[in-house]
Amino acid sequence: MRTSLRPWIVALALAVTPPSAFAQSEAGPAAAKSSEIPHSDVEKAIARALTELKPGVSISDHLVSLSDIGKYNVAVAVVARPAGTSQSSLSHDKITEIYYILKGSATQVTGTMVNGTRQARVSTTIGPSMSSDAPLQNARTQKLSAGDVSVIPPGVGHMFTSIDAGGIQYLVFRVDGEHVLSMEPARAESRR
Repeated sequence: MRTSLRPWIVALALAVTPPSAFAQSEAGPAAAKSSEIPHSDVEKAIARALTELKPGVSISDHLVSLSDIGKYNVAVAVVARPAGTSQSSLSHDKITEIYYILKGSATQVTGTMVNGTRQARVSTTIGPSMSSDAPLQNARTQKLSAGDVSVIPPGVGHMFTSIDAGGIQYLVFRVDGEHVLSMEPARAESRR
């Protein structure tokens, strides 16, 4: 997994980095800092996530890294979900999410959320969001499995309608243009 993951991470980083981040100012190169996440840290985060998936817990989502790039933050999270079905969708106000599926498979639906309800608590891992149990309009369904990538812009409703036996594990790259995310402790929860 380690060798095949690196090219995707580089490609994703280049895809979400605005051209201005590569520009040089009169004072020299941009002041953005690089950030590395060792494979061992990802493996530890996955192990932690899997131990948190107890009955009644539908997701374990923890930031592994949060880099302040200046105009925006880039967060990397590890997410684990158990097998099952759901009809609830989520839509993030401020962040773009890029999923890289590590293990497992699921059916993802994206589209326009209707009758959304604002989340009472603003999550430090996903920022302000809305949820809904109503079907998504203009829905697009795709099967995701290990090695697949899904890009979800702000305001796009998304959900896994079914997660196959064995659950699913994925990295999420969160592009945070308004600096709403933080490394405060998150928790495993029954979130959509």
